[in-house]
Amino acid sequence: MPVPANDAEACAVQDAVAAVLGWFDAAAAPAWKVGAAGRDATPNAAPLPPGCVRTSPATFAAGSFRSIGIEGEIAFRLRSAPSPEAIARDASALDAAIGELVVTIEVVDPRYADVDAAGPTLKLADQGLHGALVVGSGVPYREIDWHSLVAQLRCDGKLVKETRGGHPLGDLRFLLAWLAGHAAGRGRALAAGDVVTAGTWTGLVEAMPGQTVDVEFPGIGKATARFA
Repeated sequence: MPVPANDAEACAVQDAVAAVLGWFDAAAAPAWKVGAAGRDATPNAAPLPPGCVRTSPATFAAGSFRSIGIEGEIAFRLRSAPSPEAIARDASALDAAIGELVVTIEVVDPRYADVDAAGPTLKLADQGLHGALVVGSGVPYREIDWHSLVAQLRCDGKLVKETRGGHPLGDLRFLLAWLAGHAAGRGRALAAGDVVTAGTWTGLVEAMPGQTVDVEFPGIGKATARFA
């Protein structure tokens, strides 16, 4: 397979793989991942296969993943479908579409034998190296100070990573606004109930088989994943 020349070609690979595997035959994507290299960079995104989205606490059987990379994240759960046109006219339309902020654990599981040799478009074509998403508890959406949030990641109860205001992009709502237009353009418009996870606050932490991983944002919620 030729290397995708740009993000659009990488997204075409995502859609082709989804079609072959029948990921969205019966339902639209219940979740997306979205991120960006910086606030001035064009974001990128991937719809997540329904079978890879789990409710916390989630238990994964032995051999489910080639490797277990853990990222602690915050996601938006939508109460209504955000209209790209309405958001462009009035930024408050975006807030009106958000129902909850929820804590998520993304399991990063590359399909490449040498992931370090894979460039950005190959990583994006691989659903952004997605393995699974565990959706935890949260709170009704409200205005928050994004720079004051604390993220804690524990393995078997031991704190292994803690960040304070640790997301380099700050207020993540701009990613959701971009995704509303991107998803609609791909024929997968966002809908009520969708979960949009928006990048790691903890960096990538390696977990091992047999461990239990907890991610908590005090005041927001918690997610738990167990790996047999």
